[in-house]
Amino acid sequence: MEPLPAGVLALVADTYDLGSITGHWPATRGIENRNFFLSCNRDGLDREYVLTIMERPASSGSALGALLDTCAARGLPVPALVRARDGTAEVTIAGKPAILCPRLPGRHVVNPTIEQVGSLGRFLARLHVCTGATASALPPYPRTADWLRGQARSCLPSLPHFTQCMMQDAVSGAASLLRRQDVDRLPQGAIHGDLFRDNVLFNRWGLSGVLDFHHASRGFLVYDLAVAANDWCTDPTGALDPARLGALLQDYHALRALEPAELWHLPAFMLYAGVAFWLSRLRVALEQRSGRADRANDPLVFERIVARRRATMLYVDPWLLDQKVAARER
Repeated sequence: MEPLPAGVLALVADTYDLGSITGHWPATRGIENRNFFLSCNRDGLDREYVLTIMERPASSGSALGALLDTCAARGLPVPALVRARDGTAEVTIAGKPAILCPRLPGRHVVNPTIEQVGSLGRFLARLHVCTGATASALPPYPRTADWLRGQARSCLPSLPHFTQCMMQDAVSGAASLLRRQDVDRLPQGAIHGDLFRDNVLFNRWGLSGVLDFHHASRGFLVYDLAVAANDWCTDPTGALDPARLGALLQDYHALRALEPAELWHLPAFMLYAGVAFWLSRLRVALEQRSGRADRANDPLVFERIVARRRATMLYVDPWLLDQKVAARER
């Protein structure tokens, strides 16, 4: 990723009243945005920020600032948006919408421990509890049944026959899930929607930051757990790790009690989340193949996850979760 031109840096410094930018370097480039670390000095104080230039609009739209402000006010380790001189949270940099946040401490983990997975469960529960009042301002989660079917139509011709059959079956299953009346009654609220390991930071004291609320929206709370389980509790073959899944659910349940219906439908939501991210990665991979995208994440990761979720039965006993929470509290 190319560094920012001097003129753009000067504009950023002036727009946000950062003082002087003493250094900058690219962070890892996402699919929907470009991130740059900025080292600044203002009135003799050194500070570091992350400038995000969005290649595609955020799902949360104009509600992103209020959501992050609410989380930060409740003590969640999220990067509250820095306001520009005129008080706006989103500005235009190099012809693209951009936001600025303080840089949070910590590093990403590749092979999370049971304790780290548990801390992620606690973060998610706190996020879901504390953002209830702001959820109504968020747009609905965009990856609906119609979105799944539309993406599948464009991706299916690039797949071999057996894989086409698996994708069609998974999309049909997810669409059927979203049509159910009992599913429609499941708790909804503000969700992160993209809680992968590369969006979470840890330091020596524990979970120190959660990043990239680009997909934040209003959706089923259990969907956030499904997305996290598919990434944090899955081995390279796509199989679930029971110990990690247990830690995620137990620590979440200790702060926000999961309804039995949420646990009952969790396996179906994991399939839904798996096929949604499989399709999104396939779409970007096809764009990369045609020269319309610079990079793409490997869609085979989620092809394996979808195959495993279809082939494996999963049941989480709510009584067992309650007993384990009670044992920890004694």
